[in-house]
Amino acid sequence: MGSGIPFANNWAYLEIELSWLERLLLVAVSQQRKNLKSVAQVAKTPSDKATSDWWQGLIAIKNRAYDDAAPKSSGPSPGYQKTLDQRILLSRAHKVCLGLPTMQMTLGLSLFEKKLILMALAPEVQVRYGRLYHYLQTGAHCSTGALPTADLALRILCRNDTERRRARHHLSGENSLLQRQILRCVEGSPTLLGSQLQLAPEWVEYLLAESPDPGWPVQFMMAGKFAQPRRERVTWSELILADELKQRLNAEIVQPQSRLLLVGEKGVGKEQCAIALATHLKNLLYTLDLGQISPQDWPACLIELDQANYPMVLIQSAHHWLGRHSAVETATLQHWLTHTSTHVIFSVHHHHVVRRQWRQQLTAITIPMPNAELRLQLWQQAFPDGVKAMGKVRWSALAAGLSLSSEEILEIGRLARNLAGDQMMTIDYLQQALHQKGHTQKLR
Repeated sequence: MGSGIPFANNWAYLEIELSWLERLLLVAVSQQRKNLKSVAQVAKTPSDKATSDWWQGLIAIKNRAYDDAAPKSSGPSPGYQKTLDQRILLSRAHKVCLGLPTMQMTLGLSLFEKKLILMALAPEVQVRYGRLYHYLQTGAHCSTGALPTADLALRILCRNDTERRRARHHLSGENSLLQRQILRCVEGSPTLLGSQLQLAPEWVEYLLAESPDPGWPVQFMMAGKFAQPRRERVTWSELILADELKQRLNAEIVQPQSRLLLVGEKGVGKEQCAIALATHLKNLLYTLDLGQISPQDWPACLIELDQANYPMVLIQSAHHWLGRHSAVETATLQHWLTHTSTHVIFSVHHHHVVRRQWRQQLTAITIPMPNAELRLQLWQQAFPDGVKAMGKVRWSALAAGLSLSSEEILEIGRLARNLAGDQMMTIDYLQQALHQKGHTQKLR
């Protein structure tokens, strides 16, 4: 790893960091196998194995095998971190954005926090890391792997008890990764140490980008109390709408300071449209749902929107502001709409709930319920790998027979995949998902 060579892109950097993590994990696996072998030499019953944690230190095991010696550390050499830091600085000078270093610098993360994020990110790159985590946490092999627990991270990344105490504070203290919801504890463990740590999806996408947006961590820190950044991406080809409607959306959103009003019933895909427009413009989308915010906080919402000047914002349940009985001051809302450079998208269920004053200033686009042709595309999108025993005729009959919204179709797809688990997706799982959602249509 030459110190005078900048990284070509973010993935070139990640390969170096992940290689280091893999070496560290393999050393731990070697030690785990050594410990399990020691237990197997002494334990005579299942209860002996179950209580090995406390008796191992009391018994000296004789006649060890030739390969029982403690493994030699293959961790980073003393100059590894220094060389890595030099290459990061060179990359920054060459305008190459590296996701994890940028995140560390912007959020002021400690070296432990940076390595912890790398551990949580690794299973998103290769299942192999999850399998190593599972083995280190259970002593058993698992094809699907697992997320790292807080306990494993502390054992792997810390050299002594003092470092572990400090690192635990970084996990649970004020302004920690968990508090900022960069990391999340997967439900199921009564303790912090036993909790599996999952990286928030928006950060996964950022850290795995070939050329991450250097402004994203700053935008994350600036995100206020109400508007939430959305890292999901929906490409223009993935947005399933009538061609003429997509053309109109595209024509309107490319205008500077666009002001859109998306009108449509619940579940027709207004939010998907906004995400696709943000993806198309390479903008970060912020969303806020006025229906989920107390009316007394609406003035504070407007202040946040005005001060933050987000690149693109979707305001859902917008009738609370645009309707005849709005509790927000018209002059304040008008001032923000007039002066902000933000691409603003309002979303309502019905056109008539919006006051004429606002209808005259906004470009209203109605998103209808999908027809049978679009529903067929949505079903195919919900099951990209297909469904065993569902041929063209059955798909067409399903699309024509059930007048569902795009959200309902995607939800049935998610339910069917959950029912199937690791099994092949079949017509029976799809039928079961339909029945659970209250649909009686027979597929066979």
